[in-house]
Amino acid sequence: MIGSIHKRFRFCFGCWLLGGLVWMGALPVWAGVQPLGAVAGERLRYNIHWMGVPAGFAYMEMRPAKKGEYTFEAGVESIGMVKLLYSVKDRLHAEGGMTSSGGMVARYYAKHQQRGAQKRLIEYRFDREWGEAFRTQEGEEPITIGGVTPTVHDMLTGFHALRGCAGLVAGKSLYIPMVDGKKVYQVEASVGQPDRLNTPLGWFDVFPLTIMVGNSDLFRLQGSIVVWLTGDARRLPVKVESRFELKSVSADLIAYDDGRGEQREVKETK
Repeated sequence: MIGSIHKRFRFCFGCWLLGGLVWMGALPVWAGVQPLGAVAGERLRYNIHWMGVPAGFAYMEMRPAKKGEYTFEAGVESIGMVKLLYSVKDRLHAEGGMTSSGGMVARYYAKHQQRGAQKRLIEYRFDREWGEAFRTQEGEEPITIGGVTPTVHDMLTGFHALRGCAGLVAGKSLYIPMVDGKKVYQVEASVGQPDRLNTPLGWFDVFPLTIMVGNSDLFRLQGSIVVWLTGDARRLPVKVESRFELKSVSADLIAYDDGRGEQREVKETK
């Protein structure tokens, strides 16, 4: 029984957030002088709960970079009793260039994963001229992934690109290619109706994005992830919820600096 719970938690906690918060891709557009989505200096922090129990925290940042470039960071770490059951400490890093229209073109992506005492680093380097990505991992032969068109992203770049997409219309579904594991994988993202959501930071006008996943390297269970984005230009992801076999894993935004001059924070739940 414990082994079964351990295995399910490994998939649903160790991967779901680094997929839920950073698991989408599309080219962004700009809304006048106010860009949609993240801007340099944005910092987001989340509390994670598993079956109603505090399970960990996560963060996501768009760090200042040279003009015409971007740098993203994201991470997740387990805490408390959940850490004793299964320790997780993962970090994602992505770098790339910005196009003249505000689009993002990934150049480098790294996954630093620590599960218990096991550590591994997986890196991707994109060669846009040849339409390929090169995947390296210690102890394995390098792999060349073909079919990497300009609209194919890594997970971290892809999520931020989607936040900046003007085509997020209620009732519309997007089919998005991204590099996942050792291949290019298609993800279906469906846009829900506008709503009001009460969060630890108060009420927000939001709309949900439902991401259908399965048969990928990251998500080995069929299911979906729902991300609630604010309806303003910032598209802040204020809540994330997994809907796999283990249905009660969620993350709530508890602090942010939106990079535009507004900061909000609440005390973390212990």
